[in-house]
Order: sequence, then C-alpha cells, then structure tokens
Amino acid sequence: MEGGAISITPQEALNKYFALPSYKKEQLILIQEILSGKDVLGVLPTGYGKSLCYQIPALLFKRPTVVISPLISLMKDQVDALEDRGIAATYINSSLSLEESNERKRNIRKGKYKLIYVSPESLKLKRFTDLLRDIQPAQVAVDEAHCISVWGHDFRPSYLDIHQFIETLHPRPVLTAFTATATAMVQNDILYLLKLKSPVTVMGDLNRENLYFEVISMEHEQQDLLREIEKRPLEQGIIYCQRRKETEAVESYLRHRGYKTGLYHGGMDDEDRKSVQEAFSYDRIQIVVATNAFGMGIDKSNVRYVIHLGIPKNIESYYQEAGRAGRDQGFSECILLYRPKDYYRQSQLIASSARSEDRKIIELEKLKWMNEYGKTTQCLRSFILNYFKGKGTASKTTYCGNCSSCVKLGKIDLSDFNRKIMLAIHHLDYDMNPDSIRQFLLGESNPQMKDDVSQLSYYGILRHFSTDDFTAYWNLFLKEGYLSKGALTERGQELMKEMELYPLESARQDRIGYQEELFKRLKDLRKELSRNIGIAPYIIFHDENLKDIVRKMPLNLEEFSEVRGVGRVKTAKYGHFFLEEIHKFVKEHALTTDLLKSPEEFEGEQLFKEYDTFYLYQKGASIEEIASLLSIVPGTVVDRLLKEHKAGKEVRLDDLFKKELEEEILSTIRDLKTDKLRPIRDALLQKGHQVEYTDLKVVFYKHFAIYKK
Repeated sequence: MEGGAISITPQEALNKYFALPSYKKEQLILIQEILSGKDVLGVLPTGYGKSLCYQIPALLFKRPTVVISPLISLMKDQVDALEDRGIAATYINSSLSLEESNERKRNIRKGKYKLIYVSPESLKLKRFTDLLRDIQPAQVAVDEAHCISVWGHDFRPSYLDIHQFIETLHPRPVLTAFTATATAMVQNDILYLLKLKSPVTVMGDLNRENLYFEVISMEHEQQDLLREIEKRPLEQGIIYCQRRKETEAVESYLRHRGYKTGLYHGGMDDEDRKSVQEAFSYDRIQIVVATNAFGMGIDKSNVRYVIHLGIPKNIESYYQEAGRAGRDQGFSECILLYRPKDYYRQSQLIASSARSEDRKIIELEKLKWMNEYGKTTQCLRSFILNYFKGKGTASKTTYCGNCSSCVKLGKIDLSDFNRKIMLAIHHLDYDMNPDSIRQFLLGESNPQMKDDVSQLSYYGILRHFSTDDFTAYWNLFLKEGYLSKGALTERGQELMKEMELYPLESARQDRIGYQEELFKRLKDLRKELSRNIGIAPYIIFHDENLKDIVRKMPLNLEEFSEVRGVGRVKTAKYGHFFLEEIHKFVKEHALTTDLLKSPEEFEGEQLFKEYDTFYLYQKGASIEEIASLLSIVPGTVVDRLLKEHKAGKEVRLDDLFKKELEEEILSTIRDLKTDKLRPIRDALLQKGHQVEYTDLKVVFYKHFAIYKK
C-alpha cells in the first residue's frame, strides 16, 4: 500500500474519529481505491461526505496528506472540525501571521500533522513547495476540482499549476480529485489537466432528496421576497442576488424590518466579509444576503433555505449555491424567484465581455438552460439531474413528488405527505380542530393558536401546498380512514407503526412532548460552548446530531457516545456538559425512567475509565501525555482539570499553562479591558507570543476566579 503501513482499518477509523456506523457505497469504493494506490475522481453531491473520502486514507497513511483547497474559510472550518475530533491537521494561507505560519511549517517538517490544507496559489512559492516535497506526502487531494476547467462555472487559473507541482514530488503521491457538480465535459478536463494516472471515476447520485425545489414568478420583488422570509421566521437562510447594488438594497430592506441580516459581496473589505461569514457560522445572524462571492467554503449544516432573487449564470452555479441548504440532511427549500429581465441582462453582459467568442457561446448556452429551468412546467429536480447527465431537459414521465412543479401537476409523493402530516399531528400535545391543523401545517398565522406552537419543527412543513391542494389530500386521508376530524384513527396509528414513526423504546414515550424544548436548550448550550471555545456551533454538533441526542435521551457517557456522529472523542470533550443539561431537564420535568441516575451518581461514575483525566494527572502524566492517551486535545485536558480544581480537588494551576507568559497575559488583559479570549490572544500573537486559549483560561481562573467553559 502507498504511504506506509495501516495501524487501523477504514471501518475502525470511521467509528473512532467520526462515530458513524458505515460508509456510503461510493465513499467505500473511493477509499479502497485510494488505499490501493490508485488515482481517483469523485463526483459526489454537496453534503454527501466527499471530504471523508480523502480524510480516512489520510489517517491510515503513514506519511501526511496535502489538501489543495480554494478558500481560506473552507480550510479553517475543515481544520477546526478535524481538530475537534482529535485529528492532527493544519492549514497554511495568507490569514496567518508570520510567526504562526513559521511555527506551523516547523511542525509540518516534524511530522506532527496528518492533513495539511494549502491554497493553489501557495504552490507558486518555491520555499513552501520545497517543504512539501521534503515531507513526501502520501496523498494530494484536490478539493473543488471543477475549478480547473474553463468549461466549468468557477474557473480558477491557479488550479492549472497543480499538475506541475505533482510532477516535482518523489515518490509520486496518490492524486485524488473531488467535486460536487461537474458535467461530462468538466470531468474530462479534470482528468486531463491534473494528469490523473489510470484513474477510477466514481459518480454519486447527485439527487438531494431532502431539498424541495420551487420556482416563483415574481410580480412585486421586495414584497414577494418578504412573503417567503415571513413563512420561515425562525430559520436560517441565504438570499442570493445577482448584483451588488441589489444585494445592499435587499439587506437594508430586511434589516429595517427586524431581521438579523448580514451583507456579503466582492466589493467589501476582506475583514468585513470574514466578520459576516463568522457571524452566520456562529448563529449570530439569521440571514445572509449575498452575491455569488458567498461561495465555496460555506459548510454550515443548518441552513434551511436558499432563495435566489433572479437566475444565476448557469445550472452548475445554481445547484451548488442552492445545495448549501440542508447539509445536515434535514428538510430544506431551494427557491428561485424568477424574472425574465435577468436573462436579457446577463446575455448582454456576456456578449459585451472580453471573453473569447468560443467562451461566450458556452456561457450563453449555459445561461439559456438556466432560464429554461425558471420557465419549465416539468419536474424541477429531473430538469437539473438530466442536465448533468447531458440530456438537457426533463423527461415528461419523471416526477420527484417534491418540487413546486410536481405539486402543481398533482404528482406529489403521497407516502412523504403521509409521513409529514402524521408526524405533525402526533407531535401536537393538545387537541386542534381540522382548520387549525391545516393552518399549522401550511404555516399560516392563527390568533387562536398557542404562542409556542409556531416554534415546533413541523410548523409550516407543507407550506408549499396551496390550500386547495392540501384540502384535496386531507379529504383523501379522511376517506381512507386514517383521520377522523383532527385526530389519527386506529388505522392511522397502525400506519404510523408500519412506517416506523413511533419511537421504539416505550420507557421514553412520555418525553416526546418535551423534545422541542430540550432541543432548544441543547442548541443554546452548543452556542455557549462555541463562543467559549472559538469554533462554529455546527463543528461541535450538527442540528441532526442534537435531534438524535434528544430522541435517544442518553443519560450516561456510554449512551452518549453511541449517538450517531458523537463517538468517544466528542464524548470526552462535550459529554459532561450535555449530560448535565439533560439530567437537569429530566429532573425539572419529573420524567421517569429506570435508567435515570442522580447527578451525584453520574458525577462519580466511571463508565469510561480511560476518560478519567484527573486520575492520569494524579499519576504524574503531563497535559500532552494525557491528551495523547485519551485522544483529545490538550485544551480539553486543561478544561477538565480546572473543573476538578473548582470542585476542590488538588490541581496545581501553574502546571496548566505557560507560566512564563503570565505577566504578559495579565498586562494585555488590563490594556484591552476585555474578558473576550480572541482579541487578547490576537494581541499577544502580534507581539510574537505563542499563546493558546487554554493559557488565557487558566490565567482568568487563577487571578479573576472566572471559569470559562
């Protein structure tokens, strides 16, 4: 095998680091081919787990993997997520100070990282490429590989230098390329321009079943847009505009109506754009209004809708931008507010551009298909998928049952409708008459509806139905005997059991009515942790992870670790915080279960003896040794030992931080007059001090009795 010996299997790596039970078929094929030393091209849809395909081999290879990524923000998020799972990774780009960059390069030479993320532009720097050549990477992974093709929708000339860089590496590494959207022509360009050797190409199903597609012909632009936003008052979304001036007008319009919005376009300063992207990632703003400059690198999992105000230049761009909704596989909406004038405006811009005539012809053809999407009466999903297959138009006999065209044609997926309507009725914890249920499911306001009902997750889940369509299907439910007035009949309950919609554990049935409240509390806890740690909330846990925690209601570390996507590493980092909140919640609501233990029992329990940080500390292990033994980062070790000290246990605080920086840290805190960790650390780094957040936490605790989780 290339790159050295394997110490664990791919399945063991998946379980240990990502807490997932199994691979998807295409993922497994790609990983096996990479481990056998073959070059690959993976074309997998957004949210399918492309990065896993090169990250797992990187963990198994003895030598490091270099990942070429186009955006700084994408690198930082991916490295943060890997480090949070206990995987050694870093990135090198222009956002780093000289001191940070040099420190990371020294660590690269020492072999401290499994994955190293770099920009394609950095491959022009000889000293840096000499370093990469010296470490002899086992794999070079090219992310967003469509950027290499002039036929694609996001051509970047710097990608053309990748092949030349690969040619300088000896021994030659495995070369892997990944993209979410690529026509046959773009795939051929990737294979040819990267010079992949005897490559294996794996095409995933580009269909994103959790996305609902809708096209709305606009009459009154701002009012139509506001109407769509008002249907989704609690959800986070992205609004794409085609021009900067329009972006600014829309953002101002929504902000003055009370929405927490952010503006993002290419004419803004880098710092302003970074600030908006970070605020969106950390859930501090609800809506980003942007041009297509808000592009790759948006890895936020809980975006529930993407609205395009006017058509973009091609279907590739549209599907990639729309695909930023629902990355956690939750139900999400992709809405195009269509207006014919955009086609003519964009056609003129292309025709008057300085591009070659051949390029203009290609772009005008792509724009034509995007315009046809806005006008078609056929299935929207089939239109998109057939475009990528090279068929160009939707089959007249293919219906997805989950787009606005299918709803209008009456080609709705009734099984999906059954599921949504039954779950909604089942989760309502008080009686509602049929009219109120209809308003609840369609997301309509009703002054007689309880105040908190609009915050339930099923509120408005059938908002894409017209009242007439909904009534027709509702009457069919009544006729078939699944409903009687506003309640499920015995036959309806049997159908729910057949569809496996009831929770399996009867001991936890009584908790269903509390799920929404607990979900909100866990989200608040996640937000607090993210603020204190300095990483985005979705890196800690996706919304779908939190929902699974709520469904399974783990009451101890062992149960918590078994929740999908959690695993041992994240249990070690966050388990105590989330379990403490769950125990508090269970006691407040007097929920009964044979599994429930008192907080005292829970605190004293050692379900995972290898997690006992304080025990290892007592035995004389250093912070770094404890972190290595438990597969966690040193910062988590320090957090735990601070907690033990707070509880009265004997922990020597000076063991936990860089004692030589204590006075400098205190001086900086006094100068800045803030208790926020990030600006203090940034100021110290600018002074040339290699300080970590944990150093700051210990100083705050030691001198000001402030315990930052």
